[in-house]
Amino acid sequence: MNSKIKTYLISKGIDFSVPFLVDENHLEKIDEKYIYQNTCFENMLIKYTMLGKKKELFLRNCKIEATSLSSLDIKERIVFHNCIFDNVKISKCNLKNAIFYKCEFNNSVIVNSILANSYFINCKGIETVDFMENNMQGVSVIGSKVNLNELKEKQNRFEDILIQEEMLEVQHGNVAVLEEKKEDDQEMKEENKRQIIKNEIYSSQELSQDFLNNMLFYKCHFVDCSVSDNVKLNASTDFKECTFLNNALHFDDVDKTSFDDCIFEKVSFKGNFIHVSFAGSKFSNLSFIRDSTFVACLFDHTNASEYFDNNLIKLSNIELVKKSNENTEILKKVNELYEILKSEDKILQQELIAKTKVDEEDVLDYILHLDDTEYLKLIAKTSSRVVEEKMV
Repeated sequence: MNSKIKTYLISKGIDFSVPFLVDENHLEKIDEKYIYQNTCFENMLIKYTMLGKKKELFLRNCKIEATSLSSLDIKERIVFHNCIFDNVKISKCNLKNAIFYKCEFNNSVIVNSILANSYFINCKGIETVDFMENNMQGVSVIGSKVNLNELKEKQNRFEDILIQEEMLEVQHGNVAVLEEKKEDDQEMKEENKRQIIKNEIYSSQELSQDFLNNMLFYKCHFVDCSVSDNVKLNASTDFKECTFLNNALHFDDVDKTSFDDCIFEKVSFKGNFIHVSFAGSKFSNLSFIRDSTFVACLFDHTNASEYFDNNLIKLSNIELVKKSNENTEILKKVNELYEILKSEDKILQQELIAKTKVDEEDVLDYILHLDDTEYLKLIAKTSSRVVEEKMV
């Protein structure tokens, strides 16, 4: 069995002769636009949501941090070689026949996904992964263990699962060829489908359970909206880069839903939020209905510490990090520059029309894509403005 697995890994492009170690100090942070263009990543720090269809996905020596893999549909090769999954949510993904080799999992969840015939080999922390409602038929876990009772309780399908606690010792050599496992039937493929809504505006609308179920809302705007009575969200619903303005988000329960990179302004929260991701989101003018709870939620790269207070709501298993004020002056200049750019460029106005605030990356990304002539004009305008301000 081991020799077959070794040959299978080699056929997937894993080179055992070169040891790989994730050096977090030397990982390159990838630009968000390349997430949708590339299929192979090495020595990268990935903090952006991956979604959509890809022919293959090959990640080696990467750290996937505080983000989500959502509605990914990979048709051919799927390999995670020596990767770290830190505060990651994998939901509604087709990762059939995937290889997770020498990976590490920290505070991560995998829900409503197809993992059929996949391998988890010599992985750390897999026993801590929150698996829920996945298709795990024919999965092989080698070099670690998972609790079958917990998998069953959380409605995972795991017929023919193999658990082999001994570590797989890998050496080069001539080994036998592993037979490919058969593909899933059409029913299993249909499980993974959900509707993706992009760039829609919802105004003065009541959001019902049927409307929200099995949806990914991408760059949508919700203005003066409210939630119907007794609505419960789970991992089948996600929001990415959406704007919520003057909303009453009063749920019963929200479990494993993502609100990554969203903007919340004049929003009232109510409900029990468990394992919900708000990574990269911005908050302003929030209010909370009494007895609302937030348990094991993700607030990385947000200003949540300014609004989420234990005196107002119940927080459990959450670490809120306050941002340093050292960059206040820099951010002030960045916003001034943004106002100049926005007044000169109509395309930029349209792209950032939903933003109530702008961050350093917005401005820097725009400047870096200017040609030499445009850049010189920008410098001339900003210099003139500085001179005028000093003369006033």
